[in-house]
Amino acid sequence: MHLLGLILLRQGNPVEAVPLLSSVAERHPESAVLHALGEACLALGLRGEAEAHFRAAASAADAMPEAWLSLGNMLLERDEAAEAEHCFRAALALRPEFMEATNNLGNALVAQLRLPEAWQSYAEALRLRPDSADTGFAYALALLLGGDFAAGWRHFEARREVGPLRWNYQRRPAMRQWQPGMALPDRRVLLMAEQGSGDIIQYVRYAPLLAATGVQVVLELPREMHGVFAALPHIEHVIALEDRDPDCDIAVPLLSLPRYFATVRNTIPHAVPYATVPPERMAAWRAWLGPPCGRRIGLVCSGRPEHPHDRNRSILLARLAPILAAPDCDFVLVQPELRDHDRAALAAAPSLRWPGAQLRDFADTAALLAELDLLISVDTAVAHLAGALARPVWTLLPYAPDYRWLLGCRDSPWYPTMRLYRQAAHGDWETVIEAVRQDLDGRR
Repeated sequence: MHLLGLILLRQGNPVEAVPLLSSVAERHPESAVLHALGEACLALGLRGEAEAHFRAAASAADAMPEAWLSLGNMLLERDEAAEAEHCFRAALALRPEFMEATNNLGNALVAQLRLPEAWQSYAEALRLRPDSADTGFAYALALLLGGDFAAGWRHFEARREVGPLRWNYQRRPAMRQWQPGMALPDRRVLLMAEQGSGDIIQYVRYAPLLAATGVQVVLELPREMHGVFAALPHIEHVIALEDRDPDCDIAVPLLSLPRYFATVRNTIPHAVPYATVPPERMAAWRAWLGPPCGRRIGLVCSGRPEHPHDRNRSILLARLAPILAAPDCDFVLVQPELRDHDRAALAAAPSLRWPGAQLRDFADTAALLAELDLLISVDTAVAHLAGALARPVWTLLPYAPDYRWLLGCRDSPWYPTMRLYRQAAHGDWETVIEAVRQDLDGRR
């Protein structure tokens, strides 16, 4: 029955696997059976039951390293990094060359900002499996977060083979793809957009630099960005992601340009603004805002729910109440969508306006930002856009931030007009919001 339960589980049929495995586990509570039962429960979304079975499997006399790995993964997913670290180390005590546990130990160490230890774990995981794109990419992000740009950009190329990102680099299969080490003299190049909107806004600054080397550049951008980046200097023209293949010799992923230019911290191209606002949009948003009654401050409390780290970067609008209580301020929620749990907080904030669907694209957002005195934002594309427009922006960061924000600094080498507010401990938004409110009071 154990074998049949495993077969059903591997065939994607956890509904029938659970009763079979439960029956076996009652009579033979061995680690392998309990672990399989935990996997089946997890596949059904029964997370509490899955965790209980993983814990039992890890505590069994014949404990499998896979049981510790699965338990550690669950703990890490809910941001219990120290407990997850213990699980991964327990798995490695049972199987020292367990690649998955070695890799995930690196993830748990990054979550605790213990970067040198994390680098060692990722390097060991790559020794065990040199072709692991997931490990290479995670290693790159940890290196870049710690400021090791040279090694970071080198490993950053692993992103092209990471499952959820791979589609970015397969959209134009007929075109020759640039690889590290290739020169681009006298060629017509397509710069391909990749990853999220914030990534594109951050790295599109490199397009004019590439064009200035004598390369003809066609820039691919999501259509909703054309209004703010179509006027980038030296660019031949801009196309949308859905446009047919242009007559170019080679396609270069946009986020490979820092490696192409051998970027280190003190050579980051930081001249701003490099985004522009269509004049007709500015007039429309100036009219929408009306005469100022105080400082105009934009807020962004959440980004895309699909973002893999959204639970750490987004904030309930209600938690921004101390900021919204600042005197002599008019607030605008600069995001096109509002989550249901934030609607009550919006209704309860008389100083806060929300344009909603009137923010049709990034040109509208840019025009609204141009009329504001300050943007206070979680880590979303709007914060990047404000930086690219050279608008004052205060960005609120989780304890373990995205790689681009580095560690220990209040400024950003990417955006000269940005100030960073960092959590002192995981989940500690109260201290961040208090610091913002104090600085907001000091700006009067």
